[in-house]
Amino acid sequence: MNTDPRISLIFVNYQSVRYLREALESLFSFETEKDFFEVIIVNNDSTERFALEGLKQAFPLLLIENSKNVGFGCGNNIGVRQARGGIVGFINPDILWTGTHLFGIAGIFDEKKKIGVLGMRMLGIDRKEEAWSVGKEPSLMNLFCNNVLPLRQARWRTQGLSFPDWVSGGALFIRKDLFSAIGGFDERFFLYFEDVDLCEEVRALGFSVARHTEHSLIHLGGRSRTSAQVQKRHFYASQKKYFEKHRPVWENKVFQMIQFFSI
Repeated sequence: MNTDPRISLIFVNYQSVRYLREALESLFSFETEKDFFEVIIVNNDSTERFALEGLKQAFPLLLIENSKNVGFGCGNNIGVRQARGGIVGFINPDILWTGTHLFGIAGIFDEKKKIGVLGMRMLGIDRKEEAWSVGKEPSLMNLFCNNVLPLRQARWRTQGLSFPDWVSGGALFIRKDLFSAIGGFDERFFLYFEDVDLCEEVRALGFSVARHTEHSLIHLGGRSRTSAQVQKRHFYASQKKYFEKHRPVWENKVFQMIQFFSI
C-alpha cells in the first residue's frame, strides 16, 4: 500500500458491501495511478465483516472494523484518523466512478487556496443530476422556496466551477488540516445534515465550498437495507439539530412548530 498518498478516500459501510465491490471496481478501473490515493473502509456493520475481508484481498485498502453502527459522521472521523493524504474524500459505497477525477480534484485545491471543500456532481442511474446533492444553507425561507416555489436547483447546473453553500457528503473532498481544525464531522448528527453542517463550519472559517461539473459520479442511491421509516426519522432528527445549532432562536422555534405539525 502507498505510504505517501495525496488523497485518502474513505467509505463508511453499513449494509452496503455488495455495492461497495462495484464502487471499488469502477474506482480502480479509472484511477490507475495507485500511488496517488489510498482507500480506507470503515465498517459499521459487523454482519458484513467476512464479506469485507474478501474485498481486502481483492483491492489495496485499509479496513477498520467498528463493533457497532456509530453513524456516518463518526465513522468518517474514525477513518480520517488513519488517513495519510493531505486531501480527504468521503465517498458513498453506492457509487460508480465515471472517469479519472483525482488529479483534477487535487489540481483545484492547489490552484484555489481558499477552497476548503470540493463536491462532485452527483448523477442518478439515468445520468440526470440529482436534485438535492447541492444547495443553499437550510433556512425557513430556503425550505419554503425548495418545497413550494418552482425554483429547485437549476442555479447549480451551470457548467464549470460554482460556489454553493453545501455539497453532498456522498462525494465530498476537504483539506485534511481544515477538517482537523473544525474538529471533523459533528457526531451529534448520526445520519443526514452532517455534510451541510461541515460546510457551514468551513465557510465560517473563511473558506469556500465549491463544486465542478467536470467531476461527476453515478450515485445508485438508497442501497442500504435501512428502512425508509428509519431514514425519515434520522432525517428529521438531524434537521432539528441543524436548526438548533445554526439558525436564530426565533427561526428555530418556528421551525420546530412546523416540524411538529408536519411529521
